[in-house]
Amino acid sequence: MEINKEKTVCFTAHRPHLLYGYNKKTSGNQKIIRGLYNEIVRHIKEYGIDTFISGMALGGDTWAAEIVLKLKSEYPNIKLVCAIPCFRQEIKWKEYDRMFYHAILDRSDYVHYVSKKEYTKKCMWNRDKWMVNNSKYVIAVYNGEPWTGTGLTYNYAVKKNRIITRIDPYKLGGFFNGYKNY
Repeated sequence: MEINKEKTVCFTAHRPHLLYGYNKKTSGNQKIIRGLYNEIVRHIKEYGIDTFISGMALGGDTWAAEIVLKLKSEYPNIKLVCAIPCFRQEIKWKEYDRMFYHAILDRSDYVHYVSKKEYTKKCMWNRDKWMVNNSKYVIAVYNGEPWTGTGLTYNYAVKKNRIITRIDPYKLGGFFNGYKNY
């Protein structure tokens, strides 16, 4: 599949343990999901975006992918590209998470394996660079911590002059799982 970078958004997001936990129904995660939904629709309407790339990590990546798939009934021209960092990325996940992951892959428009090898220390970073390099826009669920994978991807997108929309989980209110405020 050829990707038109000018009409493409990629997602970067912290894993659930740095957000509001693994239950997507928590109040904080529901606010993130609503923010993702609103930004995806805004990008479709304002920028004519028709391709969305998800790195398919647990949390914001898979939640965004699920939203794109749900929006296909309203916007049938949009496409979901799943950028998989390595072969069997999901092997150590809980069964429910693996089923959710595969259900998204099965309904996506294209699955791109950045590496067909199993996990290496660089595979996630290589996936993140591939996504940014193939997108003009980035939607980031980012808490501002620079040395996380999301932080590195965010800063790479800045360096590459991408148009970035940041959803800051700190500003959503509620208990923030990754960094407890005392």
